[in-house]
Amino acid sequence: MNLRHDWLWTAVAAAVLGLMACSGGGTGEEQTALESSEAALCSVEQTCASGAPVTCTSATSSCLSSPDNGGWVECDGVRTTCPPPCTCGTTQYTTKRSGQGAGCGEATNQARALLAEAVAAKCPAGRCLVSQELGECVPLGPNRTDGFRTSITQTYTCKEPLNCR
Repeated sequence: MNLRHDWLWTAVAAAVLGLMACSGGGTGEEQTALESSEAALCSVEQTCASGAPVTCTSATSSCLSSPDNGGWVECDGVRTTCPPPCTCGTTQYTTKRSGQGAGCGEATNQARALLAEAVAAKCPAGRCLVSQELGECVPLGPNRTDGFRTSITQTYTCKEPLNCR
């Protein structure tokens, strides 16, 4: 009688464990994966002339792309076009910035940082045809021994148009 009782409990335990594995007793990872795959029904990518990709994703399966007119992708009626490729502009600029520091290296680093900031403001898409001249590192003044000053001059053109890549 005891053997039969043990067998019955073993069968009941196996059935309960089997039901838990098949129903909601798991971690829910399978359900999450299913919901994620249903959320994004299509995705498209177009490689632009610059090499940069444009992409979009849709939950309604309405995705298009084309290399026409420089390239574009479209999802749910919203079109994203490739930015135009960059060319070097014809206007030449010259910018000079000076830096100060306890030593020549520190003064040069400050001048470089200030110059980079000024050039970025002038050329948001970047610069090209760059030439640079490093000025002499000199003491701050004839009666001062607390630091040095140097300057950097850069001549360049800007990449165009502004939204290019």
